Amino acid sequence: MNIALLKEKLEALDDKLPAEGIVERRNTKALVLDLSDETHYDWEIPEKYLDCYVSGPALAARLWAEFAGADVEDRSSYEANNPIVVTSSALSNSGMPGSEVVSIAFRSPVSGTLCFNVCTNTVGMRLEAIGYCAMIITGRLRRPTVIDIKKSGVTYNVSEVFIGYTVSQIEALAGVGPMTTALSIGPAGEQKVPYATVVCEGNFTGRGGLGCLFGYKNIKALCITGFDTAFERTGRDEEIKKAKDSFDKVLSSSEYCHMMHRSGSSWLVKRSGKYGWAPVFNFSRRTDPRLFHLGGDEIRRRYGEEHGGCIGCPILCRHRTSDGILIPGYESILMLGSNIACFDVDKIIERYAQCLNFGLDPVSTGNVMGWASQATSCGLINILEPDFSFKDNSKVLPLIEMIARRIGPGEPLSFGTYALGQAYKDDSFAYTIRGIECGPYDYRGAWAQSVSDCMGFWFSNFFEIDSTLARCDHADWAVVNENIVMGLQSYGVSSSLVVPTVSERIKYLGLRQRFLPKSVIKQVKPKMLADMISAYSGSEVLAENIITLGEKCWRLIYEINLALGFNMLGDMAEILPEHFYIDPDSNHNESSIVPYRSLMERYSFVRKNTIAVQSADLKRN
Repeated sequence: MNIALLKEKLEALDDKLPAEGIVERRNTKALVLDLSDETHYDWEIPEKYLDCYVSGPALAARLWAEFAGADVEDRSSYEANNPIVVTSSALSNSGMPGSEVVSIAFRSPVSGTLCFNVCTNTVGMRLEAIGYCAMIITGRLRRPTVIDIKKSGVTYNVSEVFIGYTVSQIEALAGVGPMTTALSIGPAGEQKVPYATVVCEGNFTGRGGLGCLFGYKNIKALCITGFDTAFERTGRDEEIKKAKDSFDKVLSSSEYCHMMHRSGSSWLVKRSGKYGWAPVFNFSRRTDPRLFHLGGDEIRRRYGEEHGGCIGCPILCRHRTSDGILIPGYESILMLGSNIACFDVDKIIERYAQCLNFGLDPVSTGNVMGWASQATSCGLINILEPDFSFKDNSKVLPLIEMIARRIGPGEPLSFGTYALGQAYKDDSFAYTIRGIECGPYDYRGAWAQSVSDCMGFWFSNFFEIDSTLARCDHADWAVVNENIVMGLQSYGVSSSLVVPTVSERIKYLGLRQRFLPKSVIKQVKPKMLADMISAYSGSEVLAENIITLGEKCWRLIYEINLALGFNMLGDMAEILPEHFYIDPDSNHNESSIVPYRSLMERYSFVRKNTIAVQSADLKRN
């Protein structure tokens, strides 16, 4: 990678793109961990970075480019030259609902592109409590290590005894509790399983192989001790109250929030079957009447309404059983359930817990097992026991452990769906995008979602999945959703708030038709969230600022991936598995295929126009 040329391009963006809606940061330092020397130091983040990119994935991408090595694309030195960047929310500890968002930027060991895990936990809040707004991890440790970070300093606890520990075991050893949190990997990360994930506070942080990268760097756990809930409201009480009252009024009348409070994101399972984007039997079907058993109503009836949501988030999408066991979100319910012919939530809950304990991404694991089920039934493989059934947890739970530890029949499955399709010379039902297993959507019922997933963004298209507004002009809706989501995340706000404050407001204001005209789509802006950010930060932030920041974030990712050899707007051929755009046969009442080429052409046209406008502005300035 020509790192000098990349930095030259990014410096031009830093200097010329306007810094709108600046949010003042309490902390402006990054904690840099040099794993190779087992040292650490403070690094003052340039003011222009904070002004231009604020926080979240936009700032994380810029810092990643700053610390990336010239030979980062060289797989033989991958773990040493590929930094990991963690950024907190610009609004952390402000008291704003849904503002404890943490972004982790890294080069995916699977796709080779810049990837993000954006999640809600207390990592960012704890970083802020000890005086940092970001953490940058460089180099590689010699042996498995638990890194302990406190205000007093950083300690590297190196020991082979950590090898083979599950997430629950390493958390118990590290003393995770009210004052300490941890980003941990299980055996899957140690074994470099490509779909290994990092687990924090009972949830996986995201997709793309971050757990595998932790394994390369010999990070067993990253523990942060500190807690601070103080925030300044001096002189803004009235403004905050006004914005909060309007916000609460909208949330109290939101169907989305009401259903999330009742049964968590599992209520979307019913919608997935109705609109035909549910993965059923390894994506061979798009709906099934038995999805009822996985849906929100049934889960609420069986487990009640015990919430287990994030600090300060009003959505309450996470739920627990009466025994305190985490109920998976709709993504894991579908992939560990319907995609492998299981419609028993009790079994899915056990599978989800097993995946997290051993450090596996549950979405990819469900995809791999879906492939194994179909490959076994058609005689392509015979690695499983003759009486093996994916409905039987006495068989499935040990298989999950064997995948994580790369032993027995789990060893070949640990390489992932793409490698399996290549190894067995039949990739017709190996459903991956750039080597990463497809997400929990049958794209024949989710066209806008397919566009963003092909770009490497693994977040939901809220206008299609949650609100079904994107029934036409899918590429335009993909762009709008990406800009708003990445803009909000870069301000440090949970993207789930898009539904009650944006998409449902379109319906409330009487703008919704069966197909919204493009003139309306272009006017979709997160005004209420901008008002909330303004009130809590004390800086004037307009809805246009959020959109602009989202576009900046996209442009950063585009330029970095271009330097890494991936042209997001040029390498369109054969990204989406052909099953979704050549096979209309399914059991949904609306047969369809994804018009993949026309969608990508429209998406590229819109994005190239934005790049042209930005480039023209740079020349004028």
